[in-house]
Amino acid sequence: MARKHPVFSYENCVSCGICAQACPVSCLAMTNIRKQGKYKKPCPEMAEDTCIGCSICAKECPMDVITMVEDAVS
Repeated sequence: MARKHPVFSYENCVSCGICAQACPVSCLAMTNIRKQGKYKKPCPEMAEDTCIGCSICAKECPMDVITMVEDAVS
């Protein structure tokens, strides 16, 4: 089975933090994302080496801004 990881649509994120709270391995943290030279609202940032690909963050996101995609095979 292919491993998956979350991809975030930051433009539509409402900074609720539900995804970070739901993560069972605490690989998400709400941080300010620098975008186009400006600080944007707090958005989830993932520690890729910690993510287990469980999809809980995507399922819990009330705005559906998280999509699970398959990791590239090396």
